[in-house]
Amino acid sequence: MNMAEKFDVIVVGAGPAGSAAAITLAREGVDVIVLEKSQLPGHRNVTGGVLYGGFIKGLGMIDLVPEFESEAPLERKAVSHELYYLGDHIREDGSYSYRVLRLDKNSLPTKLGLTKLDATTGHDYTVLRARFDRWLAFKAADEGAMLSLSTTVEDLIWRDGKVAGVITQNDELYADLVIDCGGVTSNLPVKAGIRGKLEPHQVYHGVKHVYKLKSDRIEELFGVDGVARVFYLLGGFMKGVIGGGFIYPNRESLSVGLVLDLQSAAERFKEIPYEIGKPLDLLEEMERHPFVAQLLEGAVRVEYSAHNIPRGYKCLPERPYAPGFLMAGDSLGVFTKIGALIDGMRPAIASGILAARMYLQARKAGDFSAGKLSQYRTLLQPLYDAVASSKRNSMLLESRLVYHRIPPLALKLGLGRLQRYDGPLPPRDERDAVQRIQERTGILDYHEDKKRSHIEVNFEKASNNPYKPWIPLCPVNCYTLATDKGVFASFRDLYRYNLEILRRTFNGTEDALTSEALKMTWDDIRRGSLKFDHVACVACGTCGVLGPGDVISFGHERDGHGVRFRYG
Repeated sequence: MNMAEKFDVIVVGAGPAGSAAAITLAREGVDVIVLEKSQLPGHRNVTGGVLYGGFIKGLGMIDLVPEFESEAPLERKAVSHELYYLGDHIREDGSYSYRVLRLDKNSLPTKLGLTKLDATTGHDYTVLRARFDRWLAFKAADEGAMLSLSTTVEDLIWRDGKVAGVITQNDELYADLVIDCGGVTSNLPVKAGIRGKLEPHQVYHGVKHVYKLKSDRIEELFGVDGVARVFYLLGGFMKGVIGGGFIYPNRESLSVGLVLDLQSAAERFKEIPYEIGKPLDLLEEMERHPFVAQLLEGAVRVEYSAHNIPRGYKCLPERPYAPGFLMAGDSLGVFTKIGALIDGMRPAIASGILAARMYLQARKAGDFSAGKLSQYRTLLQPLYDAVASSKRNSMLLESRLVYHRIPPLALKLGLGRLQRYDGPLPPRDERDAVQRIQERTGILDYHEDKKRSHIEVNFEKASNNPYKPWIPLCPVNCYTLATDKGVFASFRDLYRYNLEILRRTFNGTEDALTSEALKMTWDDIRRGSLKFDHVACVACGTCGVLGPGDVISFGHERDGHGVRFRYG
């Protein structure tokens, strides 16, 4: 690329928001380039899985690409959303019994507008982002947008108080407008002076397995003729962390995962390190519940992933623009969660369309100042209204009372139905976190950068932190604790190690031993040194959110390096 190349618009990121913006602009003859850090669009993207195709007129996927239902690599049509609270299971006479409380579109909480289990548009599908994002980005290229892959944007160019372009790992590119669709890990909103870095209370954290399963088995469990029931799960497997699970049926696979409130997880992991060592522990606990275990019979795990999600009402800026600069998609934080409804791709696409419309208005006026671009906030009002609605819902429902106290009480009162499971549960994996996670990252596809890490760590300051939260909350093994007893990727593993030593060497009650083991564990954590290895990073950005910036700085890999999800 020419060092002084100039475009009308630079779009950063080829996810749904970026591609929607590029398609809209290219159709109007705008000279637009999309800069994507991955080798292919979708390599770095992860979703739970439902794309709601309909939306406010002119802003939905069905409006952007009317033929998407026949052309896009969609998985299954989502026609039903069901929320299950799973009671603890008891083993009796070789089988397992448990109570299940089920809510759907006909349940009273849904009719009161609390769960959104009735949120269907008739154009809703489960998707896998590695496939869908690639298709949508190439659709933008077909419309005339330029697509530059393996291109990492590292900074903004400012001229006369206005963003005038971007600096990539190799070039300086200029434009009248930069639209940042770089996702939840984007650093550009900070560089544009719009907001500070995201904090734990502003994001959700997701971990997910993808399992291959025969299509006829999926249809037997979730729906026939290409349609699907989507399951959302709550239960004691969360160990008091605010959040829940999901199961999204695809054509020949299941997306099975958890979404956690990162702030709640950070607090809970600190409170009970003897029960939770990693987000993966919660996911495995959910998968061992008889309700889920029977759904996974015969399934083969083919991918493990993790990703952060903007908690819309906690991070959506009132001023989503700077001179020459707009935000869209997860970079903007236009994400809604109302009850069980997790809705990110639809508002991302809508915001990309609206960012493109803002450019067309600004071009007509020949004005890309903050004053002119402030009209973008007005265009976004329907999305801001949806986020405000999710805030009201979250204030009511996202609490330990609703997640962890009321449902068990309802089950004790006899609500829900009693179910039995006669098959064996998967054996609990007693290996340490290093082994369990290495097994999962070992099946991922990486293009490793052996010379440069995209994360900077101040090891002295990190090691002096008495809690070292980056270790338990990292979904992989980037961060470990080095002690004189060995290296640990999970504080639960360290606790178990100490407890076993005490059981062999000291007499005492079990309560006394466990109390002493916990004390030893925290002493080891305080004295231990933080170690870091970026090789198997999945680029979720959690460590950067935990920060602070003078201890952990999260950036982006260059030249297409990093994980390449096959499903996403």
